Order: sequence, then C-alpha cells, then structure tokens
Amino acid sequence: MRDESHTEDIYLAARTREIRKHFPTALGVDDFLSRLEVSLFSYGFTGENAIAMSNLCRDEITAGLKHKLDHVFGSAFNTNGLGGVLTCGVTGVKAGLSHSPISATSGKERYVFLSFPHIAIDCEGVVGEVVRPGRPDPSCACGALNAALIEIQRDGLDAACSQPGRHDPLDPEYSILKQRLARRIRYEGLADKVAGLDLVEMTRVAERTITDDLEYLIKHAVAGRRADYAVITGVQVHSWGRQFKGDAPNIEYIAPSTVYTVVAGERTDLDLSLIPPLTPRQLKVLAAHEAFDGGHEGGGGGHDGSHRRRLAAGGGATTVVEESKSHSVSRRRDTARFSKLLQENDTLEVETAAQWPGWQTKVRARPSRGAGDSSCTLDETDT
Repeated sequence: MRDESHTEDIYLAARTREIRKHFPTALGVDDFLSRLEVSLFSYGFTGENAIAMSNLCRDEITAGLKHKLDHVFGSAFNTNGLGGVLTCGVTGVKAGLSHSPISATSGKERYVFLSFPHIAIDCEGVVGEVVRPGRPDPSCACGALNAALIEIQRDGLDAACSQPGRHDPLDPEYSILKQRLARRIRYEGLADKVAGLDLVEMTRVAERTITDDLEYLIKHAVAGRRADYAVITGVQVHSWGRQFKGDAPNIEYIAPSTVYTVVAGERTDLDLSLIPPLTPRQLKVLAAHEAFDGGHEGGGGGHDGSHRRRLAAGGGATTVVEESKSHSVSRRRDTARFSKLLQENDTLEVETAAQWPGWQTKVRARPSRGAGDSSCTLDETDT
C-alpha cells in the first residue's frame, strides 16, 4: 500500500525515471547546479573569480536555465544559437574571455564554458512536446533540431553535407546547424541509420557536435592566456505538464555528458554523481528562497504580486524544484494533487521509496598553491 505522506516524492521520482529512460545521467537542474558549484569550487572556480560562457538554444524556454546560471556564476557571456549551434567563432569567444575577472595575486583568469542543446519530454513521457504559456496546443522543442531531422531524412544526408563554411544568407544559423549535424552523422558512421533516428538521438548528435565545436574554439581562443577553465556540456530537458497552468509541475533537468577542468594545463574529468544531492533541509531552504525571487522569468513572483511556495523534493539520486508558472496564480501543494496525477498517468513507474546513497563525501582543504588560493579537494570514503 502506498504511503500517502510521500506521494509527492513518489510522483517526482517516477517523473525522473521517465526522463532517465532517454538520458540516464539526468539530474534536476537545481541538483545539477549545486553539485557543479561544489565540484568547481574544489578546483578554484567561483562566481566571483570566473566568467561563465553559456551556450544555449535561442528558445525562450531555455531562459530559466540561463537565469539559474547567472545566480551561480554572475552574468554570463552568451554565445547562444539556434539549436545551440556555435556561430560566434573565435572572435566571439575571445570577447567573452576578455571580460573575465583577473586574480589580483596571480594575474590568472578563469572561464566556465557551459553548453546545452535542449529537448522536451513532457510529464507523460511524450518526446518533443512542450506546452508554452498562452498557447493551447503543444509545440516542439527543439524545433530546429526536429526540422533538421525531418529534412535530412526526407532529402538524404548528402544534400545537407554542403561545403564547410557555406550557409544560406536568409537562414544562416539553421543552415549551419543542419550542415554540422549531417556531417557529424556521416563522421560517426550513422549514414545507414538516418531513417531510424529520432529526436532523442538527434539531440545526442547535436550535443556531441556542439561539444566538439566548443572545444575546438576553446583551443584557439584560450591559447596563450594565463588561465584555467572548466567545460560542462550535456542536454537540457524540459519535462513540463500537458497544460501550462495545470496541476502537473513543470520540471527542468540537465543530463551532463562532459564535465572537466583544466587547471595549470592539467585536465581533470569530474563525475557529478559522486557529489551527494542536497539534503531535505537544504532543499526546503532553496525552495523558500526561490519562492521570493520574482525578478526573473522562472522566479516566484506572480503577475498579481503574489508569491508562490515552490514544489521541492529530494530523491537521493536527484533533486527537483518546480519551474515557476509565472503566468499563473498560487496553487496548493497537497497529497490529493499528486495522488490524482499518479492515477491519471499509468505510464509512470512508481516505487514506494527512494534509495539514498550509502556513502558520504568529505570536503577537505588542501595545501595552498599560492596566496589567495582557497580551493579544496573532494575526498571520497566508503561508510
């Protein structure tokens, strides 16, 4: 028999498992950012001493992630493109790097590169669909990636593999995006499998393409600079309700794929799954803080001046905080709401409890590398 006092956690865990069927590394966006901040801090990166270089799709529904990144790292330099395609070039990247804080003691600069194409997988597990405010019917995310997939399947791979550097002057970003995806598909030996590609796989192709493009630009833009940097790439997943103002919460996830730092020229790959999630107490504090942050889209203030208490739950493997429905009014959180959602959606696989990790991670200071170095090391021990 289901423990009704934990119905909300059960429902949210089921939603998370639905996302992880497609993206196994997915974490609630707030969980992802908390783990990332801890990990980068241990290598000397903070919001005060580094500049974030964010690369997202131009879609307005990615703005919530952008604002969360700004809260952690300060105002980010954006290189956004349609579908997340990088069209800023070396000059664009160098422009952002030139805005970085400079260490008063070492003269070093620090950069945090973040890049995420996106996809929608709604609360019932339907891939590609998201209901936007003010529009009654679902639309697609990512629309650019979906259009590229349809056209490549219809016209063939060779038609999209134009000469590098060429683009449609009336549609520059989209034509570059489609060309880069097509060439990547051919490079990875997937030419014979084009007909069977779906939006999930196309999004993965986009992530690998954009990650390689980003690293290529970093190589040319960072060369010769006295700097450390971090690279974080993956996929942003929108798991929103079938109705924007409905009972089903709108949840954002990040599925990280590449996370590493380069400090003093040495690369260290990081595994965010080794960082514990927020505790229930920390999560409640986060939710309460977010509820009164009405300054941004995705914040807590309503158009009527009301403040909403945000949904929050921890499931051990992930943590989710609901994306605010800034066009709606306050809604109650109660057991009946989530019981009803579970009954209505028989596609969600529910469990009675979440497993918390049986280990702990200790953060300890390490010998300073020099004046002003406050970095630390993660020391994992089994319990």
